[in-house]
Amino acid sequence: CPKPLHHYLLNCPYPKSSRQTLASMSLTCEISGESLTNTTEEIVVTPSGHTCIKRLLLAKLSENGGMDPFEQMQERPLSEDHLITLSKKASIPPPRVHATSLPNLLQQMQKEYDALVLELFDTRKALEDTRQELSQALYQNDAAVRVVARLSMERDAARQELEKWNSSVAPGAAAAAQTEAVEEPSKKRRRTETPSEPLQNDIPSDDLQDMVDAWGTLQPQRKPMLKKAAAAAPTSEDLAGYVVGDKKALHKTTCKGLTAMAKSDNVLVTAGKDKQVIAYSLSENVVLQSFNFGSIPTCVDIFQSSLVAAANKNGRIILYSLEDGSTVAELQTKTPIVNLCIHPTGKHLCVATKAGKIIIYALQDQKLHPVSEFSGDEAMEYTCGALHPDGLIYAAGTTTGKVHMWDFKNKLLASVLEEGEEDPVEAIVFSNNGYHVATSHASAAVRFWDLRKQKTIATLNPDKSLLDSVSTLAFDESGKYLAYGGKGGVQITAVKEWGETAKLASKSPVSAIAWGEAMIATTAEGDRVVSVHQKS
Repeated sequence: CPKPLHHYLLNCPYPKSSRQTLASMSLTCEISGESLTNTTEEIVVTPSGHTCIKRLLLAKLSENGGMDPFEQMQERPLSEDHLITLSKKASIPPPRVHATSLPNLLQQMQKEYDALVLELFDTRKALEDTRQELSQALYQNDAAVRVVARLSMERDAARQELEKWNSSVAPGAAAAAQTEAVEEPSKKRRRTETPSEPLQNDIPSDDLQDMVDAWGTLQPQRKPMLKKAAAAAPTSEDLAGYVVGDKKALHKTTCKGLTAMAKSDNVLVTAGKDKQVIAYSLSENVVLQSFNFGSIPTCVDIFQSSLVAAANKNGRIILYSLEDGSTVAELQTKTPIVNLCIHPTGKHLCVATKAGKIIIYALQDQKLHPVSEFSGDEAMEYTCGALHPDGLIYAAGTTTGKVHMWDFKNKLLASVLEEGEEDPVEAIVFSNNGYHVATSHASAAVRFWDLRKQKTIATLNPDKSLLDSVSTLAFDESGKYLAYGGKGGVQITAVKEWGETAKLASKSPVSAIAWGEAMIATTAEGDRVVSVHQKS
């Protein structure tokens, strides 16, 4: 059998120097001179120690009759059985230079560890983000389900009310109404007679259509108006530098204080304990009209610099014309009034009463006629109220701390905002953006509500750290700032930041606030003066 190569090398008959040469020779074919390192053919070694390609060697043997071609005399026989086949092993690459020492190995391991930890951190962060997104999606889905359920309930209730109404209408009256509708399909009929009694939790179709038309006019104007107001709004630094620039004594010297204040455009309306209602032009610095109310008014409102309305706790309501100073309409009710607002239609008044009712009055033939009356199922005492800028939602504060949101368009109590604790509402105001409403409470806390989510998004002055009491609230025209005043002065906060932006000092408790162009007007209890705060 063939023996290992080292056996032939060690027992080779050639001299020792020749054996060293064989052992140290390069791997090249000794027949063709071709390198054997990269060849794919079979490599063999002869007993005399010569390396060559087997195919070439066998060709040589067949030519010279089976004699060793490397023998000079070619007298030694050589056959295929005497050949030793060499096996080629895969080359092993040398180790990398940076892995040839222990410090380099440690450094490489540290880098791999850092990369692994960083990847783990990124993975955990992605997992946390995914969890938050899932939580928000579940919350939104739950909210959507609640909204759908509430709308379904309202729809079912509306269907029941419609069925009751249809069953209560006489067939003859229904037929007459249908005949009249067929005869005049294209004419917009107006109410010619006012019902003697107001509708309960309902609004006459003509009046409701007027309100919806006013909403349709105001809705597209909101965004441009807010954008313009935001561009002209003062900065936080400007508000922090506001000081009393002027004091306007509009009422008689015998007046022991102002009870209410309202502003529209550049006209400021004040009500005083001297039984006077004063309309003052801020741009011209002149008194436009002075109205004698006859008793102490507690609520005032102004509509487009043309109408002024005033009311008191005894139920008296008077509507004045700002153009000629005449009395447009006057009414004496039997219930105390806590808030009065002129509707954007200019033809309706919305009144909140202490008895827990919202009454809508229509102005017709220089008279105020009650056309609608809204009240809840449970007895509730109202303390204040405010009308949404679009005129279709009315908010009323209660002695229990709840806020009733009445929807005039759908003729129902849309929602009740409550925080869970009995804290009477002192004042309430809507932001011009239509989404936010602020309330002040007997505990001096000021709560900021989001009507879209129907929940509190911020609570200011919860521990009386800023003011001892809060009796009045006012948003600026852009809705960026909220001013609230009471015992301790006026605090101004930026919406969504909720920090203390500015403070206006006052020795007496502030009773009313009105925002103007680059100014804030305030008045305090027992003071007949209106303080105008401006940038110093």
